[in-house]
Amino acid sequence: MANKDEGTSKKRGLSAFKLSLVVIILLLVPTTLEQLSVHEDTVKQIGRVCVGIAVLFFFYGLLSKVLRFAGPVLLVLIGARALANEGVVRVPKLLPKIQAAREQKQ
Repeated sequence: MANKDEGTSKKRGLSAFKLSLVVIILLLVPTTLEQLSVHEDTVKQIGRVCVGIAVLFFFYGLLSKVLRFAGPVLLVLIGARALANEGVVRVPKLLPKIQAAREQKQ
């Protein structure tokens, strides 16, 4: 009996990790495009699609009780990306900051 319970919890933990990883990758796609200075409307449309798919995976995880602990963190990330897509929150550009830091070192 104990071995069966341990196998189920390991499987659930692995499933939660995979599902969380998928959601995080979906949220990183529009952020990466934004950092690469892709056209703003394109980033907004792709971001909306990625957030929609991430929400579907999130609700699937909640309904299957896979995302018990990672759920609140993923919900915050999904909300932040949705706000960034609509322009409420600005994501800072990292590339100019990195280039400025390299120039200061030289």
